[in-house]
Formats: sequence, structure tokens, C-alpha cells
Amino acid sequence: MASLVPTSVLDICQSPYGCAIFLKALDKIFVIYVDRARGCAMQSAFEQEKTERPLSYEFVWQTLDALDCGVDSVVIYREDNGIFFTFMRVSMNNELGSKIAEIDGRPSDTLAVALKANAPIYIRSDVLEKLPDVSQAYAKIKGE
Repeated sequence: MASLVPTSVLDICQSPYGCAIFLKALDKIFVIYVDRARGCAMQSAFEQEKTERPLSYEFVWQTLDALDCGVDSVVIYREDNGIFFTFMRVSMNNELGSKIAEIDGRPSDTLAVALKANAPIYIRSDVLEKLPDVSQAYAKIKGE
């Protein structure tokens, strides 16, 4: 069984095709591409910006918080031809009982909620192994 590797969002950059989300796990940097609108929302979450009205990820986070649910983590569990699959692990522990749920979602949504909730992000080791390392390209973009 594959292990889970801690991952962090390094940066979110505009690209000709939308936005590039650069993530780092171990010594590897990999990228997930999302459309511009979702990338801008993720940028807001990444920079912990205050918005005038709640964006979708803020609405989800506020709903979970109001129901005494916590975002335990987000897991990147699959990649298929550049399309990434994630789930968000949510726990509830209140007067109604205790429950843990894994909710499938797009990376742009689950990662934004994780950033808002300061929840850890993981990638399965077998998924990470097959991804190309874009460390040199990221350094070039950052002017290093």
C-alpha cells in the first residue's frame, strides 16, 4: 500500500492556460494546472486574503465549521494524463456523534479549502513517483 507524503503549496502562478499550482513533496516540485477562475480563488486562499463576500471554498469551510466539522487533510490520490484526483478528509465530533468522511473533489476546490483551514495536504507516494520534477522550471520562473 502506498504511503502518504506531506505536500505544501509553494506558489500559484498565471499561465497561458489558466493557473499553475506548484507543490513540493520531499525534494520534488510538481505542478497542477487549473482554469483561471479557480486559480484566482486558490490564490486568495493561498494568500489568506479577506474577501468582501465568501468565495465557494470559504462557503464550504464556513459550513463545515458551523457544523462542528474539521478538515483533517486533503489527499492527492491519483493522476491520469495531467488530471489530478483528490479527496478531503472531514471529521465531525459533536452532540450528533462522531464520523469521518472522505469527500471526493477537484484539486482546485479541496486544496483551497485545505489552505483556508490550515489543513495538511498529502500525496500518495506511488502518484508522486510518476510525476515529473519541475524544480528547474520553477526556479527559472522565480528568477533563481
